[in-house]
Amino acid sequence: MRAAGPDVADTARLAAESMLTWLREFDGYRGLLVFADPESGTARIMTLWESSEALERSARGRTQVRESMVAAAGAEIESVERYELVLDDRP
Repeated sequence: MRAAGPDVADTARLAAESMLTWLREFDGYRGLLVFADPESGTARIMTLWESSEALERSARGRTQVRESMVAAAGAEIESVERYELVLDDRP
């Protein structure tokens, strides 16, 4: 996601918060992480899913909501990528 410079953190947080209620309704949803870099004006919003199947089941709905929420926040989506978690060292 790209937004205006130092405001990117607030923009990303607002966009992500607006998606939380909706995301929590999906079977297999496991969490949300938001990273922001004010210097570059970019942010990454990552959703965590129980399995790739849960991710696939929610794909269409996530796309629609993601695009409308980011547009409402005055930002733009640069890319949507998919990763597999290979290590989690959180306590």
